[in-house]
Amino acid sequence: MIQRIQSIFLLLAMIAWNILFFKPIMGFTTDAGGSWYLLASSIKESAGDGIVMTTIPLLVLLIIIDLLLLSALLLYRRRTLQLRVTLLSMILQIFSYGLIGLYVFFGVNKLDASAHLLFSTVMPLVAFVLTFLAFRGIRRDILLLKALERLR
Repeated sequence: MIQRIQSIFLLLAMIAWNILFFKPIMGFTTDAGGSWYLLASSIKESAGDGIVMTTIPLLVLLIIIDLLLLSALLLYRRRTLQLRVTLLSMILQIFSYGLIGLYVFFGVNKLDASAHLLFSTVMPLVAFVLTFLAFRGIRRDILLLKALERLR
């Protein structure tokens, strides 16, 4: 399972994706000194526990993508199904980046603040690139096996 490079890419993508559950995705600040963070489950104040807005659809989407990455990692014997699950995961990752952008837009308008990037803001992009590399590796394996079967 781990001997194939695409399994390593999927594992690294899953690690990058899991960072989103534990770190803030985006930050918001005002000129008056207020600061908030966009987390996977809500937009919270950085100093207290005040929740400004819940982001449950984002949390559900992050969990679904995480489960898809895990299932793609475990489907190493069924390459065509692994390829489809990886493709679905890539599509949902793009959708999640749009959903994050939507919550940033709502947060900026509701809080009258400016948004700033954090380290974990680029994690969906890193996970997407790693998932794409895994997709290419799985596709290459499928094409190699088809070529070997033609030679028989």
